[in-house]
Amino acid sequence: MLLFNQEKLLKQVDDENERIMAANILDKAEQTLRSHEPVFSNFLNPYQRSLVEPVLDKIHDLKYRSYGAFKKAERKILALAPDYYMWELLTEPLVILEIKGNFKFENVNHRDFLGAILGTGIKRELIGDLLVADDGCQVIVLAEIKEYLLLNLERVHKVPVEIEEISAERLSLPTQRVKKIKSTVASLRLDSVASSGFATSRTKMAREIEAGKVKLNWQQETDPAQKIDLTDVISIRGRGRVEIDEILGESKKGRIKLVTKRYL
Repeated sequence: MLLFNQEKLLKQVDDENERIMAANILDKAEQTLRSHEPVFSNFLNPYQRSLVEPVLDKIHDLKYRSYGAFKKAERKILALAPDYYMWELLTEPLVILEIKGNFKFENVNHRDFLGAILGTGIKRELIGDLLVADDGCQVIVLAEIKEYLLLNLERVHKVPVEIEEISAERLSLPTQRVKKIKSTVASLRLDSVASSGFATSRTKMAREIEAGKVKLNWQQETDPAQKIDLTDVISIRGRGRVEIDEILGESKKGRIKLVTKRYL
């Protein structure tokens, strides 16, 4: 006997890939309610969590929490449990691995480390955030793949590496730099707001959007005319994120006065 109507809960999810992802989470919700034990998802990005969490909120007798090894992690897993379960009993299935090598003469970045990990055959959904430093990278992963990576990840960008598990206290969390920008835009279109926040021309930004280089709420968006709300997040890999901080009304020429925040 089903504990809830999965099809009814998924009505609001239109995209096929998103439905598959959400259905997988609902399967885990059913599993935890039947087993009376906590169940964990793979890593989800903020957009995926924004789709799944309102669905989970509709299931009686269920509760959930997100974990990413540190508070501001972008990619997190969901822990699902019956509503009477005590979170204090939960052991997070996450480990932090530190990858080190002689990168002094190599220009390695986030993509290089992620590519090396994926090159071992590991799927992206088993990997959380990567914190890249000059001498290596710290990566959050599901505990189930720790031993596999320790055995199989030997090089990053042709550089031999050593890997060890570290504690959360040794995480080198990046300092978040925020730049506020006052400007005026003709409208709250994606190309207008993004060009203001990333300090580039609207024409150039429109081309980048159409080329698939810009994400809106962690999803690729190719329509420059897409409307932007106060809660939306615009991101470009390697260039940070932009959000609207404040709308100050209209200028004398009828343009929208805007304050954007750019996280560097």
